[in-house]
Formats: sequence, structure tokens, C-alpha cells
Amino acid sequence: MNENSYSEYAVVVRQTKEMRAKQIAVIGVTAVSLVMALMVYWVFLAVTLAGAVGCYFAWLCSDMEYETIFLDGTLEIAAVYQKSRRKKKFQCDMKNVAGYHVGKKEDAVRLGRITRDYSSHVEGSICCVMKVNTEKGNHVICFEPGEELVDILEKRYRTLKA
Repeated sequence: MNENSYSEYAVVVRQTKEMRAKQIAVIGVTAVSLVMALMVYWVFLAVTLAGAVGCYFAWLCSDMEYETIFLDGTLEIAAVYQKSRRKKKFQCDMKNVAGYHVGKKEDAVRLGRITRDYSSHVEGSICCVMKVNTEKGNHVICFEPGEELVDILEKRYRTLKA
């Protein structure tokens, strides 16, 4: 196997204000529906159960990181929840990449509006923005690459640079 055909990098996702607001809203609705179920009417118990499920997902997303794996021309991005549960979010072959840009997110406007953001949401971080043609349509993804992946992109795929 070629020494430059594998790269792995993970970034911890920083909680944004929007993410925190959604978590607080779900917890608040669940608490209110529980009080309503106990005091007023038992139909609110269904809302309470749905809110409990929402609270579970909010808890999962409170500690999340994105893991980027590049292996022999295939790029895979997965979310790791609570450092134990892994879910594949995106996978593409580099043959389907129409262009890429390594730098700040804001500098990659020629590729289009970002449709999937797998970055850490930290201001000033270096991101890779790629335009990918998939069977579901065109996507512009954003992720934070490691130094090894940046080197691989510069050496092998510099013709795709936007």
C-alpha cells in the first residue's frame, strides 16, 4: 500500500448558539409537557415521551466529533457521538469531485453554497470545501482536513483545485 493513500483526522464539534438553543428548547418542552401530563391531562404523556427521545438525541449531540478518513481515493466522513457511537455521514470517490478549496470557508464561494458542514464551527479554522457530484445531486461539503490529507490533495488532485 502506498504511504500516501491513507489519512485519518478527527475534530471535536464546538457547540454553536443555535445547537444549544435547540437543546434547551427540547428540554423545556419536555418539562412543561410532563407537568401538564401530571396535573391536567394524560394526553400530554405522549408529548413527554417524544420529548424524552428528543432529550436523548440532544444529549448525544452535546459531545460529538467528525472523523475524516481518506483511503485509496475514497473520502468518508463519520460522526462519533459520546466517543462511542459512530455513524457514517458522507462518502464519496475522488473521481466524483468537481473541485476543492483548502482555506477558510468564506473563501470558497466559487464552489457554491455549502450544503453539508462537517467542520468544528471554530472561527478561523482551515477547512476543505469540495463540490461533489453524487447520485442524489451535487453537494458542496465542508470539513477540516488533517495535514496528511492536504498533502495528498496537493500532490494527487491539484488539477481539481478551485
